[in-house]
Amino acid sequence: MSRAVTALLSLTLGISLGRFLRRLLSRKPAEDPVPASGRLIAAWRALESLEPPSQRLFLDPLASALAGPAAIHEALSLAVPWPQNSSSDSDGGEAANGGAAAKEASGGAYRAERRRFCYSNVGTRVWWFDRQLLAALASPAAPRQVVLLGAGMDSRPWRMPLLPGVRWLEVDVPGVVAAKRRRLDQLGAALEASPAGPDAALPAAAAHPLRAASWAALSADLARPGWSAALGAAGLDPRQPTVWVAEGLLMYLDEGQVAALLQEAAAASPPGSAFIAHHCTRELIALVRGGAGAAAYAPFPPELVSTWRSGFPPADEAEAIAAELRSAGGWQLQRVTSRARIAAEICGSGSSAGEVAACCDFEARPDAGRDRWTVFVSATK
Repeated sequence: MSRAVTALLSLTLGISLGRFLRRLLSRKPAEDPVPASGRLIAAWRALESLEPPSQRLFLDPLASALAGPAAIHEALSLAVPWPQNSSSDSDGGEAANGGAAAKEASGGAYRAERRRFCYSNVGTRVWWFDRQLLAALASPAAPRQVVLLGAGMDSRPWRMPLLPGVRWLEVDVPGVVAAKRRRLDQLGAALEASPAGPDAALPAAAAHPLRAASWAALSADLARPGWSAALGAAGLDPRQPTVWVAEGLLMYLDEGQVAALLQEAAAASPPGSAFIAHHCTRELIALVRGGAGAAAYAPFPPELVSTWRSGFPPADEAEAIAAELRSAGGWQLQRVTSRARIAAEICGSGSSAGEVAACCDFEARPDAGRDRWTVFVSATK
């Protein structure tokens, strides 16, 4: 009798263990709540941060950890090495030596060192947004509220020299907000400002001080009207000027949703507010819908570009862009540019067109080819 019971138990346990192992092996990995694009952008920021101190456009100590190893590997596989034998290497041209932006970022400690990689699509974009944000905060209206729409894995409140008193608010979908908050906590990033300021002595747990007066991450669907209610509940003051930042967001919305978002931001923006954004252009959207173009828009994979839904006119049609911004809440266009023009700013006036092109991993001819696929705008109320 005991042998029969033992045999039955063994059979039962064997079946149960077999079922458990089959379930374990067939179980899919937990889905990452952060879109691959958000991690890839962080990975490109991490690569720019690896450049020699006198050459990098910015430093982002959190980028690598926010990106994760898979995204870092992907960015490294796409990065283009800095030209080893460019014509300007021997004559000290600005572009070959890291450009005017590197000299400015070094704070006077500039010295010629060779970069590892060419200026990237993403690194150039981040540099431009950084400059526009600081310029808006330093404007006569002196806004002290920043709202980052579709924040993803952005880390500006921990890396930028923000002016005193800046309140920083971010908006994204719930999964991204929760995942980012967890990762920041793991990395020892302070989520509250130190009373003594960001450069004061900090406990070991706060490895990365918050450089804003406050930070809040809110969950909302930016494709649906009413998202700004969460900002009001978090303390956004509609009587005070706000700087709105939309980096890597608008192309995922259709044209009606983009107009609605601009109008809702405008409704919460008194005079002196600013809206800083970049968008793909309708030329690219037409190519994508026609089955062409997406595969050639590095570093973004075709399956990502195929999800883009709307665009602005290209940068050389400033009047058309200005009209669209005016009709969407009364925004007044202040500046419009393209990535090639931004690259020329980075390299400096002493660089030839050929030098600029050799130092970029994207189209560096203004208003030509793929440079017509993205537009950068800043507007005010």
